[in-house]
Amino acid sequence: NALDEYEEVLIPYQNLFKIKRIKTETWYNNANLFIKSTALYMLAFFLLIISWMTKPILIRKISFACLLVGLVFHLYGIYLRVIIMQRPPISTLYESIIFVSLIGVICAALLEYNRKDGMGIFMGSVCGVVLHFIGFGYANDGDTLGMLVAVLNSNFWLATHVTTITTGYGTSLFAGLLGHIYLLQVIRDPSNTKYLKGINGNMFGATIFALFFTLFG
Repeated sequence: NALDEYEEVLIPYQNLFKIKRIKTETWYNNANLFIKSTALYMLAFFLLIISWMTKPILIRKISFACLLVGLVFHLYGIYLRVIIMQRPPISTLYESIIFVSLIGVICAALLEYNRKDGMGIFMGSVCGVVLHFIGFGYANDGDTLGMLVAVLNSNFWLATHVTTITTGYGTSLFAGLLGHIYLLQVIRDPSNTKYLKGINGNMFGATIFALFFTLFG
């Protein structure tokens, strides 16, 4: 009741206090969107493992759906941070990690859409889970919506330089994961040259994409 009365008192000063944005921040903190996306990435990973043992096509499709739903939660969480802070959410190490993770999962989802063999699901789930857990380590104080440090206090450079560079980081990570997949495949079955060439082509494309964004940024 006291909060409702206080809100009524603040109504004439809405432009100053941004009451709607405060409510959005409260909902964001209660929703734990990144925890939900992490759980869905983990579920996608375990379903992919099950698909290797039984009903590969059906369970792999369910696994891919879980990855995409997790990606939606992940993307929505970052979108809400943009709305709340009115700036690109990449000014701290925590924000950079969750953004790089987002880029990696998007690249993996596109790879899975093209290949349809489970590789994209594997890479996206591993990338999403590992980087989310690293990010949680930098969010121990509970409040990740901090003030912008003076050196970054420019939405123009945050939206151009920092976003572009971080996109390059995310795609570089994706290319590196593809490289590890290639090495594992060489150890497991070096005679399957067609499969290796396919992975190599994907890795080359991802590397060129990553270098372009890094150089441009």
